[in-house]
Amino acid sequence: MTSTWYRLAMAQNEYALSERLIRAISGWTINPQDTVESLIAEGANINRAHGTLLPLHCACMASDSECVKLLLKSGAEVNRVDGYERTAIHYAAEKDMACLCVLLEFGADINSRDGNYDTPLHWACFRNNVESTRVLLEHSALVDAVDFNHDTPLNWASLKGNLECITLLLEYGAETHISNCNGISPLHRVCSLFAMGLSRDRDRRCLDILAQATGQIDLRDHNGEFPSVISNDSELKTIITGICCSPRLLRQLCRYRIRQSLIGGNRQKLMGQLPLPAPLQRYLLFQNGE
Repeated sequence: MTSTWYRLAMAQNEYALSERLIRAISGWTINPQDTVESLIAEGANINRAHGTLLPLHCACMASDSECVKLLLKSGAEVNRVDGYERTAIHYAAEKDMACLCVLLEFGADINSRDGNYDTPLHWACFRNNVESTRVLLEHSALVDAVDFNHDTPLNWASLKGNLECITLLLEYGAETHISNCNGISPLHRVCSLFAMGLSRDRDRRCLDILAQATGQIDLRDHNGEFPSVISNDSELKTIITGICCSPRLLRQLCRYRIRQSLIGGNRQKLMGQLPLPAPLQRYLLFQNGE
């Protein structure tokens, strides 16, 4: 009986410490004397989930890079999965570049998958976190990783019309022709956004850069018809008809083929190794707006 009571008391104390630690990390603490350092010293288990939350993940959600570093130095497992099957780097990628850099310094898996098979790069692009996207790509994140629906980070960025991330992904060699399980490509995504009419100038820029990066394309079906989202919008139909029915410029087709040939590594780094003039390298990497 005594041993049972002791185990229950220990479990209750561990739970209470875990809750206090989560509160201290999140800034919701009831006791002002509770700090992350004091609770770790008191014996809080930094790898214990409180509900679905883990302390390290919570620190990334709070964009507290110093707390992230403290937890990792105190033994937090950098690739531990929370109740949503996400690792800490998933939260850091969409929230805070400083936290992301700390996690990478401590060996976080840059291509870890969550329950939906999404990578940190998917989330950074979805949130249009350009700084995090650049850090991930510089550390060799898989630019064309596909999730459970076969969506790439480029497809996620296009879903939101995130021009900056779209441009950056293309700079690092993202493939524009990859469609998801429903046959939806990045260009289809941007067409849907354009048809909504919320930000047509920005969406047009997304359309233009994707079209330039895709080579020769045709969004019509076997009957020669466009999807309804295009055919029902006269302005959009005119734009897409011009893209699909006009041959691409030779320099654009050459750029697409050159980029396609640079497989098996970071296309941006490989491009820098080609014996080409700097202006031509910038053109191939979409760094000159053409």
